[in-house]
Amino acid sequence: MAKAGLLNFLGKYDHHPFLFDLSHSKSESDHFLRTNLIYGRGKAYEYLNVISNGSFGIVYRARHKKIGEIIAMKPEFHGLSTSTLREIDILMSLFPHPAIVELKEIVVDDWDRVFVIMEHIERHLKRFMDIRRQPLHPNEVKCMMKQLLEGIKFLNENGVMHRDLKPSNILINKKGHLKICDYGPSRQFENEWGSYSPGVVILWYRAPVILDEAETYSTAIDMWSDSCIMAELLLKEVLFKGTSEVEQRAQIYMILGRGKPDDSRLIHRFLDAGVISGCPLLAEHYQKTVELGFDLLKKLLEYNPEKRITAEAAPNHGWFKELDPYFFSAPNHGWFKEFDPYFFWFSTTQQH
Repeated sequence: MAKAGLLNFLGKYDHHPFLFDLSHSKSESDHFLRTNLIYGRGKAYEYLNVISNGSFGIVYRARHKKIGEIIAMKPEFHGLSTSTLREIDILMSLFPHPAIVELKEIVVDDWDRVFVIMEHIERHLKRFMDIRRQPLHPNEVKCMMKQLLEGIKFLNENGVMHRDLKPSNILINKKGHLKICDYGPSRQFENEWGSYSPGVVILWYRAPVILDEAETYSTAIDMWSDSCIMAELLLKEVLFKGTSEVEQRAQIYMILGRGKPDDSRLIHRFLDAGVISGCPLLAEHYQKTVELGFDLLKKLLEYNPEKRITAEAAPNHGWFKELDPYFFSAPNHGWFKEFDPYFFWFSTTQQH
C-alpha cells in the first residue's frame, strides 16, 4: 500500500460516498479500497449493544452470527471519514502486535453501508480507573506501562506517531492485556521530527511543545502522554487537569516548576494524593520501586523533548527489571471481578 494511502481517495471532501460500479475505479487508493471491501458480509454480524458514542461516531459490540465471535463494529453510513480512512491505512500497514488493536475487516451490507470490524476488548483504561476501588498494586502499573511503552515503541519503529494517547484510547481486557486504539488523529512519518498539525492530543495529556502551538515536533509528544497516564494510574487522578491551554501550562509549572523540573514538587504531589488514596508508589516496603518509578516518571516528564526518554529506551528502564509477567494470570488474583461490579452481567450476556 502506498504511503499516500487511503487519504488520497477523499480529495477535498470530509467523506466519500462510495460509487460501487468498479468501472469508476481510477486511483490506486480507490482500487485498494474496492479490493479490500467485502461485499455482502455486513449481514454476517448482529448488533448487541453500544460500546461508545463519541465525536467520531457510534461503536457497537456485535457478534458474528456463524462463529459467535464478539467484535467491535463501527458503521460508516455516509462513506468513510478522513479519520477512519487514516486509521484503516495505518492498521493495515502494520504487522500484528500484542499491544495494538486488530483491524479484522471492512465489510459492506446489502444496502451499500460500510462497517469497520475491529477486535473487541472488554474495557478502556479510563473506565478501569473510574470504577477501580482500591489503589493499583505496583506490579499492575508496571505490567500496564510495560505493554503501553512496547506498543508505542512498535508504532514509532514503524513510522507512526499516535498523537492522541489517553486512557480512553487504551483498551484492557480481564487478563490485564492492553491494546492501543483510535488511530484517526495519528500520523505516519519518515523523519522523526517534522512539521505537523498543531493542537493535537487532548488537553490533559498534551506536551508543552504542543501547548506552545508548535508545528514542528516529534514522537516525544507520545512519551509525554505516557507520563501523564503513568502518573494517573499511580495517583488515581489526572496529573495536570487544566481547563484551558493557559491553565494547563500553569498546572504543569505548579507541579514541575519552571525550567528544570523540581523533584520536590512532584514528590509532594504524590504525597498529597497518597494520604487520600494510599498511593502504592510511596509505600515504604516498595522503596526501590519508589526510586525507580520516580526516575522513569521524571525522564518521561522532561521538558526538553530531545532529552525526554525515548520509546526505545523506556521499556528497558530499571523499574521493569522486577516485573512479574505472570501477575495477572495468578489464579487468586481475580483483579477484573474485584473492581468491576458490571463484570458478572457482561460475562453472562456474551454467552447469549
